[in-house]
Amino acid sequence: MTLRRAFASCLAFVRKPHLELELEDEIQAHLELAEEDAIGRGLSPEEARRDARLRFGGIEQMKEEHRDRRGIRWMETLLRDFRCGIASLRRAPGFTVVIVGVLAVGIGGTVAMFGVVDAVLLKPLPFPEPDRIVQVWEAPRPGVVNSTTAPQFLAWKRLGTLFDAMGAEQPTSAALNDKNGPTRVAGKLVTAEYFKVFATSMALGRSFRAEEDQPGAAPVLILSHSAWRTDFGADPEILHRRVILDANSYQVIGVLEPGAFDRDETKFWRPLVFTPDELKSPIHWLTVYGRIRRAGTVIQAREQMRSVYASLLANSLMDEDRAGTIAVERLSRLLAGDDLRREIAIAFSGIFIVLLIACANVANLLFARGAARKTELAVRAALGAGRGRLVSQLLTECLALCVLGGAAGIAAAYVLIHIATPLLSQALPFTAEVRINARVLVFAAAVVLGVSLITGAFPAFEASLGNLTDTLKHISRGSSALRMGVRRAIVIAEVALSLVLVCGALLLFRSLQKLERLDTGIRIENLITASINLPEQAYGTPQKAALFYEVLSQRLRSMPGIARVGISTFLPLQWISNGEGIFIPGTEKPVLIRCKRVDAGYFQALEIPVLMGRGINDRDRLGSSPVVVINQALVARLADVAAIKDPVGKMVRLTSSDYLGQQSVMSDVQIVGVIRSERTASPGAPDPPVVYVPIAQSPNPEIKFLIRSKRDLAGVVGSIRRAVREVDPSLPLADVATMQQIRDNTLSPISRPTSLISGFAFVAVLLAAIGLYGLISHSVTQQRKEIGIRMALGAQSSDVLSQVLRGALGLVVGGIVFGLLGTFALTRMMTSLLFEVSPLDPLALAAGCISTMMIGLRAGFLPAHRAAQVDPAAILRDAG
Repeated sequence: MTLRRAFASCLAFVRKPHLELELEDEIQAHLELAEEDAIGRGLSPEEARRDARLRFGGIEQMKEEHRDRRGIRWMETLLRDFRCGIASLRRAPGFTVVIVGVLAVGIGGTVAMFGVVDAVLLKPLPFPEPDRIVQVWEAPRPGVVNSTTAPQFLAWKRLGTLFDAMGAEQPTSAALNDKNGPTRVAGKLVTAEYFKVFATSMALGRSFRAEEDQPGAAPVLILSHSAWRTDFGADPEILHRRVILDANSYQVIGVLEPGAFDRDETKFWRPLVFTPDELKSPIHWLTVYGRIRRAGTVIQAREQMRSVYASLLANSLMDEDRAGTIAVERLSRLLAGDDLRREIAIAFSGIFIVLLIACANVANLLFARGAARKTELAVRAALGAGRGRLVSQLLTECLALCVLGGAAGIAAAYVLIHIATPLLSQALPFTAEVRINARVLVFAAAVVLGVSLITGAFPAFEASLGNLTDTLKHISRGSSALRMGVRRAIVIAEVALSLVLVCGALLLFRSLQKLERLDTGIRIENLITASINLPEQAYGTPQKAALFYEVLSQRLRSMPGIARVGISTFLPLQWISNGEGIFIPGTEKPVLIRCKRVDAGYFQALEIPVLMGRGINDRDRLGSSPVVVINQALVARLADVAAIKDPVGKMVRLTSSDYLGQQSVMSDVQIVGVIRSERTASPGAPDPPVVYVPIAQSPNPEIKFLIRSKRDLAGVVGSIRRAVREVDPSLPLADVATMQQIRDNTLSPISRPTSLISGFAFVAVLLAAIGLYGLISHSVTQQRKEIGIRMALGAQSSDVLSQVLRGALGLVVGGIVFGLLGTFALTRMMTSLLFEVSPLDPLALAAGCISTMMIGLRAGFLPAHRAAQVDPAAILRDAG
């Protein structure tokens, strides 16, 4: 068919009603002309009309030939079959509702999960030319994503000629006053080219200029579009206002356009102005992004930056490990890390298994319906319908069912995404916006088409097998054995697939149980946390900060319901920044450590015992002899590198950062105690060496409070806010949470997949049980006459019950055998998510098999019990 002909056919299909009227008029005109000719030959009007009809031929045949020539026959046939299919489904509403419901579960979950895959892995980042955006960092060893120093960043920016722009960022926060009082909002300090890297436009105003990240520049800031709407009421005059953050006034110069940054917690951006000390500091604290030139590639940029690294080392412009290098990686690859990709892969595999089980259920129901429609198909065959025509009709009916199920599935996916949005926002990168878009709809259409073929092809062909004419004589039984064999195989597959999910969920659950029983080294019950950031304007010296800690701690301890109060720079169960070291006399290199600044109440609030020496007390303050307390992990490390078995009393040097964040060295520091290690690393990782410095001797503007309550935690929060207001009403309280919540968040990489797979497993087992119940019920219905004869000949109800249950048990055992093979394959993907649990854990596998067997037997018991209750006399009487 030529393109022109195809276009004409499509046009004719669209204009079909109009063309039908034209065809009718043309035929009528031909007949009228023929009648006029016949009358002219002397025939009467009646004879002329009959003669015209005879000469013209069959009108309907003529119409069909004309329609075939002008239109697309297969499309018209498909639509006609589709309408017939819809009418057939209306006549069986119960069957239709069950099928659509099952498909909605499978298709809806799959489409929703694909929405996540699309948002995280397939959809480009929501920035112009996102493949040119990269992150640049110094990698001391492979796989480590590190921050960089200010001198290195400036050198990279100067020497990285393959970059259009390079910007650095550092997270910050500030107190913003509104009608509800001060609240702490997240922000970032960024260099002038930061928004040029992301090519982000402004809805109002402009971006930063080059001179605005230099010393002495006027204080300015840029707002996110969401902050402009929510915190400033979408004020159109915002560019003429000044915003007070931490008692400092800033001129608003721009508002970002709506987009990805609205899904980030960042509300404002300020210029990052390097101080003279920061320009010389070796502290790694900056995250660097770059936009590669159009003529360059990531590989070329990576090679150039490695050359830059070698050049800086050769010229002694950086004091770094010479085994390291500079890494350049696309931002899209970093945002969706390996752990997130693995979680998505496992979740998608789980919901795909649910979809397969749903398809198996639908296929089983279509097999049963095909058997019931044998007589109908035989009548149609007797009236001239060919086998291909019957198969086409059945497939089209299945397609109609799947379209309805797909529509319900898309609606279910929309609801699922809407419900899961809060959880997704915490688990996915801020650039990912999960929604039903064109790609997701195309995927849904492909799933509907695939499900139609999977579920409808074999039942349609099977229903048309054999001599359909013999069905009218009630002698056709040729395909029943084949049909039942296929249906049994489908049920076995359903049980096998559901067992895979059940075992996977049990393995993750066992792993989560072990993680929850993991000794954290602290007691987290009745413990609430909060953070405070002291603004530099009001607390510019360590003395002011130390006085604030002391006064607030005393005020909190005097509040009713509060038992103990502790202060730290880092919370328990959370990662501690590294890069600090402790020098032991007689050793050349420092021992790398993590450093926590805590007060005297920290160990008491967490009930961490002191194993040797003493803890930190109120006498450890500014001006007193510097002391530190270390954990067990550092004791073991010192024993390895310096053969020190009793570190208490030893004098050391400590590299750390001062109150303003600059690197400093604390000399003549005495180790006064050893405490039991608290959990500060991810589960499964060894505890790192940690040094605890009295916060009064080394104050920090960012602090965390840990408060142990005597009563309900909700009532304590009000007391904490009141105490903070009494000490400094301008300070907002932020990050209020219980230690249980922090612990749950730490375990979320395991708990999220566990919850997902458990939900999928529940649905899968339910669908498999429904499929098994349907098969056994249909089998019992077909064997009612045989069962009645057996019971009339003396068989007991218990015999019938046991026979049916043995058949159900055989199907379940077959599914378990094949399911165990599939479980071995799935657990390979889950190995990295398991903690102290083998992928072939016998307890989890045994529990999965037993639970699947019990559910299967329960599904088979109902039809078996019904079969055992039949009345043989009534069965034989009905059989005639």
